[in-house]
Amino acid sequence: MKKNVFDVEIEKKIMEIDSTMKLEGMPLTKSLKDNLRKCFYGQTTPEAEIEKLKEKYERK
Repeated sequence: MKKNVFDVEIEKKIMEIDSTMKLEGMPLTKSLKDNLRKCFYGQTTPEAEIEKLKEKYERK
């Protein structure tokens, strides 16, 4: 299946982010890459994902 230009650009951006994070010793997990894709496609927002993380790691 041929990818459209938008899909290719998204994958390039994710690769760039992953490369930068690898330099800092923190490569992206598959889950983080999936979350980035969801943000790029408008299925969620960075703010919503941050709230999910806050809830997940909130001390109770």
